[in-house]
Amino acid sequence: MLYDDSLPEDLDAACSAALMADIACDPLVPALRHDFYYPTATLTRMCTVGCASALQSWESSVRSACGNDIVIPAEYDLDASPIVIPASRRYIYEFTCLKESDVFCGPVAALTAFFTNPGVSVFNYINELPEGAVKPADCDLCLAARLRLRSGSPYFDGPVVASESIYQTLTSSCGITGKPATTSTIDYFITQPSPTESVCGSTTYQIQGGDDCYSISKAKSVGTAWMLSDNHLGAYCHGFPTSGSLCITNTCKTVTVAVNTTCTAIAAAANITEPQLLAWNPVINPVCSNLDMMNGTTLCIEPPGPKLPPAPTTNVPPVTPTTAAPIPSNTAIGSDKPCGRWYEVEAGDYCNLVTLKFAISLEDFMFLNTGINSNCTNLFAKESYCIQAVGDINNYPGRPGYNSVTIDPNESFTGVPFTMLPNATMTLDPRPTQLPLATGVRDDCAFYFKGDEYQYSPDVFGFWNSNCEIAASNYNVDFDSFVAWNSLTTNVTDAACVFQIGQRYCGSWGLPPTQTTTEEPAPTGTGTEPQPPAATHEGQPADCDGWHVVASKGDSCGSMASDNGITVDQFYAWNPAVSKDCVTNFWLGQAYCVGRSSVGGTPTTTSSIPTTAKPTPPAPTHTGQPANCNKWDVVQSGDGCASMASDNGITLDQFYNWNPAVSRDCVTNFWLGQAYCVGVSS
Repeated sequence: MLYDDSLPEDLDAACSAALMADIACDPLVPALRHDFYYPTATLTRMCTVGCASALQSWESSVRSACGNDIVIPAEYDLDASPIVIPASRRYIYEFTCLKESDVFCGPVAALTAFFTNPGVSVFNYINELPEGAVKPADCDLCLAARLRLRSGSPYFDGPVVASESIYQTLTSSCGITGKPATTSTIDYFITQPSPTESVCGSTTYQIQGGDDCYSISKAKSVGTAWMLSDNHLGAYCHGFPTSGSLCITNTCKTVTVAVNTTCTAIAAAANITEPQLLAWNPVINPVCSNLDMMNGTTLCIEPPGPKLPPAPTTNVPPVTPTTAAPIPSNTAIGSDKPCGRWYEVEAGDYCNLVTLKFAISLEDFMFLNTGINSNCTNLFAKESYCIQAVGDINNYPGRPGYNSVTIDPNESFTGVPFTMLPNATMTLDPRPTQLPLATGVRDDCAFYFKGDEYQYSPDVFGFWNSNCEIAASNYNVDFDSFVAWNSLTTNVTDAACVFQIGQRYCGSWGLPPTQTTTEEPAPTGTGTEPQPPAATHEGQPADCDGWHVVASKGDSCGSMASDNGITVDQFYAWNPAVSKDCVTNFWLGQAYCVGRSSVGGTPTTTSSIPTTAKPTPPAPTHTGQPANCNKWDVVQSGDGCASMASDNGITLDQFYNWNPAVSRDCVTNFWLGQAYCVGVSS
């Protein structure tokens, strides 16, 4: 069953020998998987009374030789006994060989899986449905037996199946009685000692009547989040207990979070940095965007927890004054803010010299001394001016970062704590209702327009003849395609061609082709040039006198240029509707310009088909239609493959043979407005 290189090297010899014992079973048994289906012939050969007995004896001998004292690694970082190996192997064998009324249950489950998801399961041995097979009943006893064994087992998905009561639901709905699920437990995991309850190493506080999360953290000078974390309670005071004791460990000097305050304001008021505030209060996220959820709670503005003895220090004058300097008697007008340092201006001083000397910006200097004009031309000698603020100048009233924060821990909180705010509600704005498509309009267009947008009166048509022609011109669409996409019943240029208000129409079925232009001006045609033998695209030169019709799928832009003695660049320049990769607008049965008298050459019309003019499809087509197709039918609303074949006097097989892109169930590639071959020349 096992190889010695699959066992831990330090395993006891007797235990290792028991695990390595030969088992009288089919060679397939060691490789069985619980999530595979096996055919009946394999199960008949493999599932024997002798093998089942041998596996049970193997498990008993391993249990006797190894016991629960020997440890091997197991999944999920758990320590396990070697009994895990034979015990799980025997379960897989019993599950695979399960029978009900002398019928193997695995093939029944496989057949059910095939009917439910044919060909989906990678574990399904059934490649095709057996002849005469029928789907097993939902209450088949084999399916119930497999579910019963799974729900009662501690292996694989057994605990999940048991927790969801799937087997009990099945037996109840199917009326199966007398077969309860028996749940077993895994007995081979090494028991871990239960963790001892932690003992509070600091102050213990007994919760009193009327106390809440906010009042306790404030009264005991502890950060609210620290108190909740130290006592394993819910965040943001959720579900705070009304009785019991609390361990008060991480005490600190605190500040109560006011409504609409900021980390910058709190740090400035406490004379600490924002990184310090975040480090002492890990509940605040790195960008301080969750402070509004802490209204009414307390934060630490000094390191929380037991205080270590301070290290010896040397008194060094502070770089930034923390108290105001005495006000001199000769202060200048407007220099009346709290000031950390004064300077008496001497003769010859000017603003830029003073600011450079004392490393203060001109903006800050003028803020502290408001009597100075905007040009700083009224700096008077023998008068004292403030050249340094007390603390952070941005905390002064009138500065951009000013926000009043009270550091006094006894200051009462005004406002509503975040957790006591009512749940927010909102009413979504109604989404605009899309106008319906007009009857017969394709439902796969790239762009649609409202019929309301094209309701012009005939007196403003200009050189257009109808609203339909205006719309087709705006979207740069040929008239035949426009008629097909919108199932129009009149010509685009007919004045009676109109759009219905409140409905949408197709403006472009695909993305518009990339148009290319050449610097060479197009000569004016003389009227004697050869006419194109088939439909053409827009943009071809007026003096084109050589044409080539695409006759087969083997034609390409390169071959067409080579056959007609021109370069590929000339072909693209004379046929700007065709994309440079010869994919967009290179259509079967379409005529393309391959010669111009203005650049030399003899006027020609070439084609790989007979010289007689070949009918062209009236709408876009799929690939694969025969080259000798001479009759097409365009799909209208309500058409099907059978009706199209019947209407044109051909068989359904002929329709599918001449239109190989269409699936045999007439679902794939049978599109509204598309042309399909319904006749060929002999």
